[in-house]
Amino acid sequence: MNIKTIFTKNLRWIDIVNPGSEEIEWLRTNFRFHNLHFQAVAEAQHRTHIDEGDGYDFIVLLFPVYDRAAQEIIPGEVDFFVGRDFLITVHYNQIHTLKTFFNETRNSTDLRAARMQKGSGYLLYKTLDSLFRRSYPILDHISEDITEIESGIFHKTGVDLLSKIALMKKNIIEFRKMMKTHHYVLAKLPKRTASYLNFPQSKLYYRDLLEYFENIWDILEALKETADTLADTNQSLVAHRLNQLTRNISIMSAIVLPATLVAFIFAVEIPGRPFHDSPIGFWIVAGLMTLASLLMLWLFKHKKWF
Repeated sequence: MNIKTIFTKNLRWIDIVNPGSEEIEWLRTNFRFHNLHFQAVAEAQHRTHIDEGDGYDFIVLLFPVYDRAAQEIIPGEVDFFVGRDFLITVHYNQIHTLKTFFNETRNSTDLRAARMQKGSGYLLYKTLDSLFRRSYPILDHISEDITEIESGIFHKTGVDLLSKIALMKKNIIEFRKMMKTHHYVLAKLPKRTASYLNFPQSKLYYRDLLEYFENIWDILEALKETADTLADTNQSLVAHRLNQLTRNISIMSAIVLPATLVAFIFAVEIPGRPFHDSPIGFWIVAGLMTLASLLMLWLFKHKKWF
């Protein structure tokens, strides 16, 4: 079974990774949680929430996870059962921050004492603190993508740059969707009266988590505005370059048109065609074509059309 446990005198931290039927059955055997909460652990959740159970609280939170292969941000679900003498975390392999935090706590006596001696509520706070802090490197990565796009937006066009902008906007949208619903849970924690969620200065610590959320949300808002501006700027530049290309093609066509007309006239097989029998007829026609094109070129220059 993918179940690991850290024991202290008054607290157990049980960490379950990739829960399957065996892990769910173990939970049912050892804990009397509500059946809906067992079902929530067994199935992927798409929204964050906090529920009060009989002697415990059940919390579902979604955290951003960066998929390096796809270069996309995907939601990583973490479920928490918090009781008087236990904290249970249920998650999947992609939450490397939580796995690292758990292993550090298990392997270090000092860290285990510092994080678990104040009860399950404090351990919950420290776990959430580490997960929220992990959001900042992802925000930094998005900022780097924006800087890269900013530096290339005036020099590049095409599908590659457009796809980068679209992917960046998608990542910001996914990040915002996850973060937006956190406010409800984080605002509710300081108001809970359950003894296991309260510890010295717990309200102050929970407010720190809320400040993390607000700071991350402000950064996401700024990133969203920048991404929208870059997308609009890129679209304007693409349209401008397309207009320039169309304009140049139109000018070239207009300059060549008189020469084409002259060539067509002298190519028509009709009686009385001038210069037909002249030995220098070709050069006369070529000169007329050149003169017609030069006149059109002078006209465009005189009108300052290019």
